[in-house]
Amino acid sequence: MAYITVNETGTFPALILSTDIANLANNFSATGNLPADANAGALLNVTCLQDVTVTNSTGIFSWTDFCSASINKVTTPSDNEVSTNIVIQDEDFFGDSGANTASALYYGVSGLSQNRVEVAFRLQMNNSANVGANTPANTFFYCGRGYLSSVAPTASPDSPVWVSPLTIAVNGDMGSGPKV
Repeated sequence: MAYITVNETGTFPALILSTDIANLANNFSATGNLPADANAGALLNVTCLQDVTVTNSTGIFSWTDFCSASINKVTTPSDNEVSTNIVIQDEDFFGDSGANTASALYYGVSGLSQNRVEVAFRLQMNNSANVGANTPANTFFYCGRGYLSSVAPTASPDSPVWVSPLTIAVNGDMGSGPKV
């Protein structure tokens, strides 16, 4: 069994965002690739992550009856989210005014959250320098679509760079897998 490594030379987790969710069903979950992106070249790569938590919270409904001495259970829809803390970089956070105005790169993290723009996301657990629309081979990922929330930039004297929590509230199913 091999470990999924991060924080080594050439490997780090990365969060890639796209506003083109129309093509999501065609190739995103099956291949791990982001949609073709009508705003080509306008993917937002959020690479300066401090920590990442992926939560797949499948609900359970329990009941008892007179037919059994045990509690019965059935699953209910899951409530998924991806939480991270990011180091704020100007263009990633505030957007790029030179990018296509419908793109994730144009909005930046702050704009996507403030404007409640739904995004397609791919969290690559062991990213490489080959970040882009296609997932590199031997990359493990989570993918789906959702909304950015919990953005709250902060700085302090003993941490003189701006950092912010960031949560993706997943809308619908979240996929995962290795890209081989």
